[in-house]
Amino acid sequence: MAERTRWIVTTSGDRPLHDIQKEMKQTGFAVDQVFDEIGCINGACDDDVAEKVRKIRGVADVSPEGQVDIGPPNAPVTW
Repeated sequence: MAERTRWIVTTSGDRPLHDIQKEMKQTGFAVDQVFDEIGCINGACDDDVAEKVRKIRGVADVSPEGQVDIGPPNAPVTW
C-alpha cells in the first residue's frame, strides 16, 4: 500500500471551492479542512492521487504540509 502524505492544496479562485473539493474527493483525496477565506484545502493521499489533484481545473498548487515549531516561550531561536 502506498504511503499517505499530508498535503495543502492552494486554489486559483477560478472555480468555486466546493466544486474543487468534490472533484478532489473523487480522485481519492481525503479532505480534512477547507479554508474558504484563503482558498486552501488540506488532507491526505498518496503521491499518485496528488498528481491527479494537480490536474484539476482551479488547483494552483499541491505541496506537502510542513511542520511549524515556534519553540518554548522565551527561546532565543524560534525557527
